[in-house]
Amino acid sequence: MFDGPCRIAGRAAALTLGLTLVGSGLLAAQDGQAVRRGQAVSGTLTPSSEHDYTLQLDADQFVFGEVDQLTVDVVVQVFDPEGEMIREVDGPARGPETFMFESEVAGLHVIRVLPFEEGEGDYTLLLRKVERVAQDPDDRVDQLVTAYSGGDTPGVVVAVMEGGDLEFVRGYGMANLENGVEFDERTISNIGSVTKQFTAMSILLLEQDGELSLDDDIREHIPELPDFGHTVTLRNMLNHVTGYREFYNLLPMAGTQGEDWLTRDMAIRIVQNQPDLQALPDSEFNYNNTGYILLGMVVERVSGMDFPDFMRTRIFEPLGMNRTQLQAVQGTVIPGSAMGYSPVEGGGWRRARDLPASMGAGGIYTSAQDMALWMRNYRDGTVGGMEAIEAITTRNVLVDGDTTSYGLGMGVGTMRGRTVFQHTGGDTAHRTYFAYFPEFDGGVWVSSSNATFSTGIGGQIARLFFENHMDPPEDEADEAEEEGTTATMSEARMEAVAGDWLLEAQGQRIGVEFSYEDGSVFIQVTGQNRIRMSPVSDTSLEVQSVNAVVHWEFDADGSTDSATLVQGASMPLTRVEAEEKTADDLAQYAGTYFSRELETFYHLRMEDGMLMAHHRTLDPFEVRHQQGEMFAGAWFFSSMEFQRAGNGTVTGFVAGNGRTKGVVFRKQ
Repeated sequence: MFDGPCRIAGRAAALTLGLTLVGSGLLAAQDGQAVRRGQAVSGTLTPSSEHDYTLQLDADQFVFGEVDQLTVDVVVQVFDPEGEMIREVDGPARGPETFMFESEVAGLHVIRVLPFEEGEGDYTLLLRKVERVAQDPDDRVDQLVTAYSGGDTPGVVVAVMEGGDLEFVRGYGMANLENGVEFDERTISNIGSVTKQFTAMSILLLEQDGELSLDDDIREHIPELPDFGHTVTLRNMLNHVTGYREFYNLLPMAGTQGEDWLTRDMAIRIVQNQPDLQALPDSEFNYNNTGYILLGMVVERVSGMDFPDFMRTRIFEPLGMNRTQLQAVQGTVIPGSAMGYSPVEGGGWRRARDLPASMGAGGIYTSAQDMALWMRNYRDGTVGGMEAIEAITTRNVLVDGDTTSYGLGMGVGTMRGRTVFQHTGGDTAHRTYFAYFPEFDGGVWVSSSNATFSTGIGGQIARLFFENHMDPPEDEADEAEEEGTTATMSEARMEAVAGDWLLEAQGQRIGVEFSYEDGSVFIQVTGQNRIRMSPVSDTSLEVQSVNAVVHWEFDADGSTDSATLVQGASMPLTRVEAEEKTADDLAQYAGTYFSRELETFYHLRMEDGMLMAHHRTLDPFEVRHQQGEMFAGAWFFSSMEFQRAGNGTVTGFVAGNGRTKGVVFRKQ
């Protein structure tokens, strides 16, 4: 799962100026067209066209703009005066494509608008802000969340706690578009998976009561779960090391959409239908909502109370979190809460329903003030005592001796040399970032009702407010982030990494494509969007938005066939040599496939030379060949390995998508 300003404490305000060197903030196109800031410029793209706009800037200026994608999906690129690309944005297919950047040096910057995948159509470009990069942290936050501000945009609330007190809290944008309700410091929002730390605390409280042990077999409390021959404990579930299928990654394979009506009992049925564990307990970390939904049921069965009532009486009320509640049923009316919104392809927004059946894994609605009270509990141990706090924030050690970055419902790591307890959360449209720094009693809370919101802003805010508590950057990646500069990777090496690769992730092989265009490398995981990478060194590139780094091993001749992707764990990448398959080759895989586990059919058919997958509740999608018997389809079929009988006849395939693997489909 993942997700008007109100000032609580004063800071010296910095003067923010809107300056450019072309008089009155002019945005000028190279073809001679010029518009003033706040005045839209229109354009029509053809499949091969690129429209460049120039902007003269001083050093250290902040620019925010948007391209309204009227009838064409665009990509926006920004180049500095030396011609180096400093930003690329490729988000929604329609509606506003927002972009922002900071100028490092004075000079002529270029904003390029080009069509995505040789599309064509109309757009308008509007430059909304050109001003000095704010030096005061409060004003800098205003700049960072510009895209989520205003009366027509789903918004966000940002809060910063220092020394147990809220030092900064502001709401931006709208909590409810239909009724014109603004986000403010009291808005309640869905925190998604940030709920998991509360579920962990509820289990620890029951252990302190003598009602259970973290080392209990889950079947002691939910006996209808199957015996896979290996004990799965409550601790395993809290640590995400059960081997159970992931609820929200498995169900899309059955044609279930994220907002479909589901019940918590489906989590039990998913495990009951699972033929075997995906991995032995405590052998690998695999983020898993199934386990946390089941833990919510354990709390109810052991305590004899509904899970929301237990949370309220044992956690929320003792801490004074009086505006916090847990949504037990999708659609529950929660006064003062933000509605989640997703962008619509034709422009605008639609109301998004919350994920159903998430109670335990998610489901809490809360405010900035209440979360500050919860952060203080990590310092004071008012609920659970310091013994429970230590348990939640102690990282798990796997059976092979490797230490994960996760405790009990909480991520544990470091930021600039300081320990941080952190977690992100996402529901259908809500996005949340939580971070608490125990060594200096500071915390950051960011919660949005906008499905396009990036929780990476939370880390930026933490470094803004707590710079004096943190160590200076230690490596090139941190230095680049701190100074607004980038490390370099040679053009020859960026060209060398381009091509098709296979990622070995938790027993699955997932297709990854690296491409080199206009001085930048892009990564595209099967079924996901293409993302621009940034150099960390001459052998490494990173994707900052997901905290992932790829390290390549180069041969003496400059070529490379092996790499490692580091995203918490280290996962090997190997180059794939493209294998051409004719339409006749692909036709061998056509047919009807059935998963007994999911009780669902897929029909694979040849259409216009492509192998297409059909399901009764889904739009058709292409099944693309990768290597050998490896294929990939939609994101929930990022790995499809076909199987054959001794005579060469295709008999089925085994599918996976990261958190779920080994799902068998037999050819009928």
